[in-house]
Amino acid sequence: MKAIERAVPLPASPDRVWRALSVPAEIGRWLGGLGPYGERTGGGLDTWILSTPALEYVRLGAARIGPGRSLSVEWSEFGVEAPSLIRVAVEAGPAGALLRVREEFPHRRSVPRAAREVFWDDCVERLRFHLSEGDQSGAPPGIRSIALGVRIPVGTWLPLHRGNLFRWLPVSGPGYPPTSFYVVDDAGPRRFPVRRVEDYFDERISLFVDVGDGVTRAVVRTAHEEGGVTLSVHHSQWPLVSGGESRMTRLRDVFEITWRASLDRAVRAAGPGEERHGR
Repeated sequence: MKAIERAVPLPASPDRVWRALSVPAEIGRWLGGLGPYGERTGGGLDTWILSTPALEYVRLGAARIGPGRSLSVEWSEFGVEAPSLIRVAVEAGPAGALLRVREEFPHRRSVPRAAREVFWDDCVERLRFHLSEGDQSGAPPGIRSIALGVRIPVGTWLPLHRGNLFRWLPVSGPGYPPTSFYVVDDAGPRRFPVRRVEDYFDERISLFVDVGDGVTRAVVRTAHEEGGVTLSVHHSQWPLVSGGESRMTRLRDVFEITWRASLDRAVRAAGPGEERHGR
């Protein structure tokens, strides 16, 4: 498997991005919790366990920190995979910071490349959202994102499994993946094309919904906890059209109402008799 490389511009200072990548408390806010695992034999460097909603168990070994704003880590999927080597560097960019990422894989790798590509897309989105939450003073004007969540007290039910998805999400299509998303306003039901769907096992699905003036992105995630599962949605990238901001804001509000109703349906669909993988 060839290496994956990314160069990602971020709307924050290099120092701010570096803190988000190197301080454990900050990492826990956007990627996952870090806990000590012990020491690597021979190297004497700390090994950490990373727990995330999508990857519940990852072993990290700090290979090198520096020079400058750079680090290298060994990443072992599920704690048993032969580790890949991830190199991260933060540089000054034209509009803030430039994040460079390179992941080099061992010869034998059970996790497919496509899954890692989707993983890095998700990491970048999480990091962007985390950086935007911290300080809005320098953020460009725009229509605010939709961010909602609900806790489902049935920990074994998978709302994003293909057998369950169509039971609560307002989508349709000839099969999976869905091709249309529906909302209801004063004029009645409205259909919006779903241009692309990206999923990561039963933990996350991204819907790229065309709202006419641009394509928005809705990311739905699950986080399994003891005694339940948290289902959340983050719908962003609303187009800012000259002279049409109020219209797009109203449409965004209709989508928020739809998402709230959909999350309520997901809670009702997860009855005590539901099967783990749907019916």
